[in-house]
Amino acid sequence: MKSLTLGELQRVPDDLRLVVMGDPVDHSLSPPMQNAGLKFLNLPFQYGRLRVAAGDLRAAFDLLREEEFIGWNVTLPHKLEAFNLVDGLDPLAQRLGAVNTVVNRSGKLFGFNTDGRGLVAAVEQSFGRQIGDYRIALLGAGGGTGQAAARYLVELGIPVLHLISRTVSKLESLVAELTGFSAVELTIGSWDQLPKTCKEVNFIINASSFGLGDDEIHAGLDSIGPRHRVFDMVYRPGETRLVRFARERGAEAVDGLSMLFYQGIFAFEIWFGKPAPAMVMQKALYASAGRPL
Repeated sequence: MKSLTLGELQRVPDDLRLVVMGDPVDHSLSPPMQNAGLKFLNLPFQYGRLRVAAGDLRAAFDLLREEEFIGWNVTLPHKLEAFNLVDGLDPLAQRLGAVNTVVNRSGKLFGFNTDGRGLVAAVEQSFGRQIGDYRIALLGAGGGTGQAAARYLVELGIPVLHLISRTVSKLESLVAELTGFSAVELTIGSWDQLPKTCKEVNFIINASSFGLGDDEIHAGLDSIGPRHRVFDMVYRPGETRLVRFARERGAEAVDGLSMLFYQGIFAFEIWFGKPAPAMVMQKALYASAGRPL
């Protein structure tokens, strides 16, 4: 199913009751994964893609509420704004300050965040170590996904966390909020400070939109080497440029497909209140990405 626009939403089949919304969203592999789960459990619904431009998110929420959609996922660039558009928040979403999953309960919208849980599950599956064992640099920490990840990692007690953003001023209020967690060594910096940062960490997480396109690799990442692990939250049908770049320099690196899987099953369970058919959904996701399990 192609991505829909808001203007097309009222002319779709009645069984379309779930979507992922963002801009861009055409690349999303959430629909094959979620639809496989719905089909396996004989749930009479479909999950699609909805392209929502900046400035149209409130209208999208209002329309999906009016059309009695069951729920939806929220991706770039809307997770921070979504936080302010729901009627209630799960305690974890409240603490993380961003929403990536919404459930519609009789016209009341409730926001959840599965980013942190999905990130940790994916990292530990991919690299076989507890995430707390690493000294971490988080790229793109000023965005909705990055802020949520930073808060979650600090809650876990990560020993060292370097927050990197193109606009360092975006991080000042976040750091002021997080400095109460005295056990975490927390610093901020710009992308230009990456050479120094890379020498001080052994794990790099990309939470920015870098990699969705064909952006050039930032020169600061030339310091990546065999001592590093790299997790790119972005995914594409093939390797992202960051994953390929890191592997060429001897680092272990994976993209965000496994994180999407965990986020997806957590969201499914929020919407339907029952265990997701995880193996069925994972098989469909990896097949749609052309990847072996």
